Amino acid sequence: MSQSKIQRPQIKGVGEVIEVLDSGRLYRVKMKNEHVAYAVVPKDGPVSDTDNPGAKVEVEFSPYDMSRCKIAGWLS
Repeated sequence: MSQSKIQRPQIKGVGEVIEVLDSGRLYRVKMKNEHVAYAVVPKDGPVSDTDNPGAKVEVEFSPYDMSRCKIAGWLS
């Protein structure tokens, strides 16, 4: 009997960079509801010229771990 793995959709949101830990790679992002998470830029992810604190980013969380996310795009 085969078990089918249920794929849960990623949780998307918009946050603000509050700290640059490794420019171009690792950031701390604060969401609108005050939740803070580590955010990474995937290897094939979006590149930004303005990765300073205060920059707005679109992020994607795994439904299993809300402490980290990946940056899907830079909004400002």
